Amino acid sequence: MNSKVSPTGRQSDSEANTISEDQVVDYLRQNPDFFVRQDDLLAEISLPHDSGSAISLLERQVNILRERGTEARQKLNNLLESSRNNDQLFDTTKNLVLALLRAADATEIAEISQDQLSNHANVDACELIVVEQKGLDIAPTVRTQSSEHLKAEFEDVFRLKRTHCGSLDQRAIDQLFQSDVASIRSTALCPVISNGEVLAILALGNHREDTFNVNLDTLFLDFIGHVVGALLGKHVVPSKDQ
Repeated sequence: MNSKVSPTGRQSDSEANTISEDQVVDYLRQNPDFFVRQDDLLAEISLPHDSGSAISLLERQVNILRERGTEARQKLNNLLESSRNNDQLFDTTKNLVLALLRAADATEIAEISQDQLSNHANVDACELIVVEQKGLDIAPTVRTQSSEHLKAEFEDVFRLKRTHCGSLDQRAIDQLFQSDVASIRSTALCPVISNGEVLAILALGNHREDTFNVNLDTLFLDFIGHVVGALLGKHVVPSKDQ
């Protein structure tokens, strides 16, 4: 007895024998030497190129490896640049701490902090602004400003009590820096902290937009803020309303 296969049955068999794209990918991953034995197939395969022309599978593989190599070199260069910056910042931090240990009063602490950090390669402008307080014994050459004004302008620094990096509007830059303000493109605002209170703001500026960015590791800057704050706190009694 002859059995006839219905069109529906043939379609089901066809669907059952269809190999999915994911299955092909899995097979090739498990058999990376597959094309070594398929010279004829390699000769027939071509891939579309951005320019519209077709390229061989080997050319495509070379292009992918070249692109990945470029990305890897860029990542390595970024790591090396970050390492160099950290080395420089470590040296600056070490020199700053040693110099601060010789400071006799609040004025010297402020002046030493600003002078030492101004010499860092990535710092084109540096300002230390001390919060005004009753009985503050500090020379008029050191910048001071009221707590109310600083909190209103730089609320996040006081609220989060950690270094804030990024770009600021020109108005804020004008308030922070006294010279070369037109060319400042990125800033780092480091709170100087003692016993959990912000005694001053250390502002660093750079001419490049990407020097002080939101992804910057602020470990050293936060440490500097706490060191300066610990020493400054010995000469400044924080107000209870801070």
